[in-house]
Amino acid sequence: MCLMAGAAQAALDFTPTKSPGGPRDLDGVWYTRGYDRTYRQLDKSMPPFTERGQREWDEHIRQEKAGTPIADASTQCKPHGVPRIMASPYPIQIIAAPGEINIVHEVGHNQRIIYLDQPHPANPKRTYLGHSVGHWEGDTLVVDTTAYNTNTMVDEEGIGHSEQLHVVERIRKVEDGKRLEDLMTIEDPVYFTKPWQAVRLYDYRPDTDILEYVCEENNRNAPGADGKTTAK
Repeated sequence: MCLMAGAAQAALDFTPTKSPGGPRDLDGVWYTRGYDRTYRQLDKSMPPFTERGQREWDEHIRQEKAGTPIADASTQCKPHGVPRIMASPYPIQIIAAPGEINIVHEVGHNQRIIYLDQPHPANPKRTYLGHSVGHWEGDTLVVDTTAYNTNTMVDEEGIGHSEQLHVVERIRKVEDGKRLEDLMTIEDPVYFTKPWQAVRLYDYRPDTDILEYVCEENNRNAPGADGKTTAK
């Protein structure tokens, strides 16, 4: 991962500002606090792994402790995947447009397009970030993402997934518009025995812009031919 020095600390040294506009106005720059590369259930426990999910996670941890983490898409400067991208310690910018909401990520210049008030296509192409549709339930934006490829992981630590991964996010303003909450329900019957939930919070950051991010020129952890990388 191409982690900019001080990025995580920059997210901490800030007092949240109230976002302008109403509850459904999510436009602007938001920044997750600190750097937590793992996803856990709401009670901080591990996900409910199937036998396969547990076996693969154990292997990822073993390889990481050995100093040779198993590479995934982001290690090769490819899109990080969802929900992993939502844990990145870089700002995001939300931009509403007619019929869609865009989430632009500074990290890797990943961009998610959420198509509003329409179903998924019958046979969507499988991609790194999946295919996302959304609708409003009161003041909460509900985002349904499916059609993933299998080149990514659920989190940076090594939680895997299959093509059956299905993520539903409930995104809303909290704390009088000072923060954004993303409550995620993660489902994949190949890797988890039941759906489980994780959450991320983001501060409203009008003082921050999305900057250029060139992973290809700064990649400290490029994988070798064996698909493994050396932790640096």
